[in-house]
Amino acid sequence: MLPDAARTFRDPVHGYIDVYPHEKAIIDTLSFQRLRWIHQLGLSSYVYHGAEHSRFGHSLGVMHLAGKFTERLIQSNIDIVANSLGWKASDFEQNAEQLVLEARLAGLLHDIGHAPFSHVGEAALFPEGKDHEDYSAAIIVAPDLGIGEAIDIQLARWNITKERVSEIVKKKGTYQAGFVRELVSSAWDVDKMDYLLRDSLYCGVQYGKYDLERLLDTFMLRLEDSSENLQLGVDYGGIHAVEGLILARYFMFTQVYFHPVRRAYDHILTQFIKELLLEKTDVNNYPEDVNDFLQWNALSVLAEAHVRADGKERNMAWRIASRQHLKSVYETVDHSDQMMASRAFTKLPGEIRQKFGDVLIWADQASDHPEKFKAEMLPVFQGGSWRDIKTHSRALQGLEEISLVRIYADVRGDEGVDETIREFCSQFMR
Repeated sequence: MLPDAARTFRDPVHGYIDVYPHEKAIIDTLSFQRLRWIHQLGLSSYVYHGAEHSRFGHSLGVMHLAGKFTERLIQSNIDIVANSLGWKASDFEQNAEQLVLEARLAGLLHDIGHAPFSHVGEAALFPEGKDHEDYSAAIIVAPDLGIGEAIDIQLARWNITKERVSEIVKKKGTYQAGFVRELVSSAWDVDKMDYLLRDSLYCGVQYGKYDLERLLDTFMLRLEDSSENLQLGVDYGGIHAVEGLILARYFMFTQVYFHPVRRAYDHILTQFIKELLLEKTDVNNYPEDVNDFLQWNALSVLAEAHVRADGKERNMAWRIASRQHLKSVYETVDHSDQMMASRAFTKLPGEIRQKFGDVLIWADQASDHPEKFKAEMLPVFQGGSWRDIKTHSRALQGLEEISLVRIYADVRGDEGVDETIREFCSQFMR
């Protein structure tokens, strides 16, 4: 039997979220409380003023959904789950509870290794070969942080260990129940299901909405013969709900996640944090030691920006504190061909620098964005067989990965240079 709830959170997206005693112990740790000071969407609040939300609420939401989806999938696929995972009838209930509890823990802790502004600068600021998921997995098993102890001590009767939870969070973990890993991290995971609804709510837009309850009913399990591992799929009857989720992701990327002003501040933040890291740690990457890494949060970075802001120097700190971002002077269409996108990203910035000398130039491309939209394969079950969703969906057949490229220049306050650079870009790209 699952433990009784120790606390209930009132969530603006999902309503009441029950929290078990071991989960409350984890939430009360300093490592988890830090998520209150990790901005969910970088400095998107500079564009959408309501977007002040943090990874704290998102993590609770993902925990809630991971448990609901895992429980529903087990109940709807009892025989296939038992056979695939080798469960005996006498142990079925406890094994099912173990999966639900582990899925919830993975959802709760999947983002605990995020940097101060979440995905901002992730590729540039983490040590080579590492990302926030590597840090999350390390924090879960780290001694003296209280998370691993809460798992090992309070969940021993379910054979749950901190190492098992860490394996779900890792990108290349070895956790046996593959569908649980897919629920936490995949193209169709509950992470995206939560952040689309949550980000849409806090940004005050409608783009991220879809039918969550229908998705809960339509997800299925399929046995992949080559791996003998259970994977996620959907029933054909719920294909419109899946289309809604995919289109919500597409529109949120084009309208919110890759908004030109938001991305301008992503670049500025990345450069400023590099400067801070170099001064404080002698390297321009986040510390590999998790205890040192956990000292970094959005509040401390923004406080440094306000202290260091210098309007005469027009430094990065000043740009953050005064909201003085670089302006977009050229961008391709959303789905530009590969040749145009490559020309805009690799050649145009150099041509601008050569022509205009000291003007600060940045190039940005959608394919580098950590939340980039990709139209990925999802199996749909109809008439006794599985086929890719694009085979069934007219709405998704023309949907392609966004290849937009954007060029920024430091032309604020100089309309003459602004217009000249814009015209130069247009001429060069013809």
